[in-house]
Amino acid sequence: RSTNEDARKGGAVALAACAIGLKKANESRRDVLECRDLILASVIHACQDHSQRVRYYATESLFNVTKVIPSLAVQHFFILFEILRSLYADVDLDVRSGSELLDKKLKEVIVGAINSGSFSADACIPVFARFVHLRNKATKQLTLTWLKEFSDKLIGAPTLEFLHMFLGGIFSMVADPNTTIRQLALDFLQSVLPKLLVNNEDFEDAQQKVHFDK
Repeated sequence: RSTNEDARKGGAVALAACAIGLKKANESRRDVLECRDLILASVIHACQDHSQRVRYYATESLFNVTKVIPSLAVQHFFILFEILRSLYADVDLDVRSGSELLDKKLKEVIVGAINSGSFSADACIPVFARFVHLRNKATKQLTLTWLKEFSDKLIGAPTLEFLHMFLGGIFSMVADPNTTIRQLALDFLQSVLPKLLVNNEDFEDAQQKVHFDK
């Protein structure tokens, strides 16, 4: 909260170092949990700083916090994703580049948590339904990459259960004026639709015939 930009940059870096120091701390201790939450809240605050340099260092710090304390990222995933959306659309190229690394790490953590049973797909996937209908190009692009990641890597294809919630929006993106969004939408459909056929009970008996004269 200092008025000095260098102090705020240094604070963001120091917070990541503190998180690394708490990596092996006893999670059952209340003071440890409070320190972790305070670190995350402070780094998130720094990610919204008016200075592009501070946002860049804060994004790097948030990556490191997510990496060393993945359980914290899982616990506060919805807040982190909102911050990621903002960073992903940042006006500064360096911040956007940093957000891509954060995005990759957060995907890895969340997919691993869902597959291990420590996080629920039911609580996570539906959140993305509202994002496919937003006009913001960066948000649509980010959402499509997350949905494809879920389709490709989640065990048991849980994405199919919620497909009806965002499929209409994705079909609309196939006609989006932005080439990248169109391609990402097609990539997702190519990934998920074959799974839909395989998992649909109506297609289990491939030999069944329909008699139209009856």
